[in-house]
Formats: sequence, structure tokens, C-alpha cells
Amino acid sequence: MKKTFIYVFLSLVVIIILVLVVKDFSSNRPGRMSGNPYKLDVDEIMAVDPELISYRETRNYDIDADKLGGIALSGENICIGADDYLQMIDPEGKQIMKIKLPHSPECLTVSEQGNILVGFRNGLALYSPEGEEIWKTDTMGERAVFTAVRMTSSVIYVADAGQRAVHRYGPDGSYIDSFEGKTQIEGNYGFIVPSPYFDLAIAPDGELWVANPGKHSIENYTGEGKLRAYWENMNPTIDGFSGCCNPAHIDIMTDGSFVTSEKGVVRIKIHKPSGELATVVAAPDKFLVDGEAPDVAVHEDGTVYALDYDRKTIRIFEPK
Repeated sequence: MKKTFIYVFLSLVVIIILVLVVKDFSSNRPGRMSGNPYKLDVDEIMAVDPELISYRETRNYDIDADKLGGIALSGENICIGADDYLQMIDPEGKQIMKIKLPHSPECLTVSEQGNILVGFRNGLALYSPEGEEIWKTDTMGERAVFTAVRMTSSVIYVADAGQRAVHRYGPDGSYIDSFEGKTQIEGNYGFIVPSPYFDLAIAPDGELWVANPGKHSIENYTGEGKLRAYWENMNPTIDGFSGCCNPAHIDIMTDGSFVTSEKGVVRIKIHKPSGELATVVAAPDKFLVDGEAPDVAVHEDGTVYALDYDRKTIRIFEPK
């Protein structure tokens, strides 16, 4: 009697398993699947709540160039690299300076004295406000790909995407040293730079902040290159950083907030000094789909200047 009961019970179990397998197979046949539950909803990422957007585009200036290479502010004027030239434009969009450069500029910044530091692929040159060359460095080597430069009164910082390092130079252009963002913390592999997007910025208090795009983080370093603090947010939603490697460009406001620019799902945002989203400057619908991240520079009054590489335009966003 016991054996008969066991056989019946096992037979029922087998039948139930077969029914479940057939049902699962049928529901997963092409045309019957309910959809990938892990599929990224791009439309949801592209959409931004209008209440989060507190900026509006007020002006834009088209640039007649094949290649753009960075933006910086000199007082009320705008400096850009374009083709093999350094240009300065006044607030009304009128060109007030244009000088020929020895190479195509990749990035630039302006000192407190108004001198313009230009980063080429693997070297630097400093120019006076009138466009006269003050000094230039030797080249760093074929592996170097300079993507960002910033300077204080005592040191110049250069982000090198090719060598995944930040280089330090003296104010006279003499090379000091380099650091790769590595620490003794387990799992910290230094700067992760899968593509030529690697930016840094100097805060109003003189602190150095470096965007580590492969970690979706912004990191604070001492002048000697030791990690002091960081914040990160790998999240495709509006309050985080999407894609493989973002943010692509950063700048810092007078209150220490970060202006960030992302590639892929292109958008410009402002994050609080602690990392939380403060507001949106420009939503993805303002840019080309899967476009290049615009370089950004922020004025002391909060106006954000964006160099749109896809449209070859300087776009100016002001608080509403």
C-alpha cells in the first residue's frame, strides 16, 4: 500500500514539473514573451521632469570650424579652441582675438592674470591676453592625450586620458610629477578612463577635483595627488551618471557645486558639493541623440556656457 502511494505521488510530481516546463517554454517563445524585464528604458531616461529644470538657453553663437577644442571664460569674454586657432569672443558674440596655434588645441583655461593656457595633444603653451606666446613645454610622449588643464598661482594640473594620469607642472611650464589616483583601499584601481573624456577643476577654495569617468565619480585630491574625498553615483536616472564613463566634463561654481556634462544620453546638470542633484541645466532633448558631451564653463553669476561639439555652437544657459 505504501509503495503504491509513493508511486502515485512521484507520478503527480513528474506531471506537475512537465506542465510547468511546457508552460514556461510556451510563454518564452518569440512573439509571446512579455519583454526583457532588465531592458533599459531609454525613453524614461531621456524624459526629465520640467520642475527640475531651472535654466533656459538665452543665446548661442555658431562657430565656423571643423574641430572644436575646449571652452573657458576670461572675465565676460569667451575663449575657445577651434581648428588650429585660439579665439576670444565678447559677450555679444563678436570675435576680438584670433591667433594661429602650432597644433590643434584640445583644452584650455585662463589664469587670474588673464593668461591663456592651451593644452595640445601632448604638450602645453601659455599665451598672454593679447595672444603672444609666453612659454611652451616639451611634448609628453606619444601615449599622452591631454583632455583638461587648470592652474593656480603655484601649479598647473593636466588630465591625460592616454596615460590615465594627472600631471603637475610649475607656473613656468616645468614638469613636476604625475599621479594615477591609486590608493591602498581595496578595489581602488586609480583613474578608469575608457575613452578620451577625462576632466578636472579647481574649486573656489583651491581644492583639486578630478572626474573619474569609469567609476562615475568626482574625486578630491591634495596638491600632491593623495585622495582626500569623493562622491559617486552610477545611475542612469537624472540624479546619477549614465553610460560606461561619465561625467565627461565638469566645472565648479562659486558655492562649490559641480556643473556636469554627460555623453551618450547628453545632459548638463548641477550637483551639490556633497553630490546630490541640485538642478538640471539642459535636458537630453536639447542635444543630439547619442551625441558628444559639451564642454562646460560656469560664470561667477551662475551662467553656464556649453561648447556643443555636434552643432559647433557656443550655447549659453542662464537661471530662469
